Amino acid sequence: MPGPSIFIFTGTSGAGRKTIARKVGEALGWTGVRSCTTREPRNPASPDKDYRYVAREQFDQWESEGRFVQTASINGNRYGVLRHELEAAVAGGNSVYLVLNREGADAIVKQYRDAAVRIFIYVGKLTLRERLESKGMPYEVVQRYLDSYTDEVTYRSKCEYTFENLDANRTAELIRSALAR
Repeated sequence: MPGPSIFIFTGTSGAGRKTIARKVGEALGWTGVRSCTTREPRNPASPDKDYRYVAREQFDQWESEGRFVQTASINGNRYGVLRHELEAAVAGGNSVYLVLNREGADAIVKQYRDAAVRIFIYVGKLTLRERLESKGMPYEVVQRYLDSYTDEVTYRSKCEYTFENLDANRTAELIRSALAR
């Protein structure tokens, strides 16, 4: 797909956005740009590589220095994409991908306009509940995801592409096919 170089995977929480983004990014040779977060890793003994975990003080300092291209607050935690990391990846000539909520996606689209494409990933509410419960998520976490579902799913009408993620491999293949047109 000529033109756009920043692909933003957005959608409902718990829909598999990060998994799909990794699969599509690897298949198409895109560079992933991680968000920074003040959130604690879900598994502190083995933090995932989807985020750069930073102290709130560090995050606040970087924000006051204008180092983020976008920031968001979610459930009391801060998230942001470092400007120099995104711009270095784009300047390298490769397409890049980000995984962001709607606020983050809108901020990137506002700044990068036609270079940014939003790919909305969702699952039905019942599927979301089943997935979260099968992972052993606490009731409060499951309920928080379900409570925000309706607000999150309405954002799909603003996105360039929308995919229901019933099977990660199939969804990744559908996205690759759609982007090849």
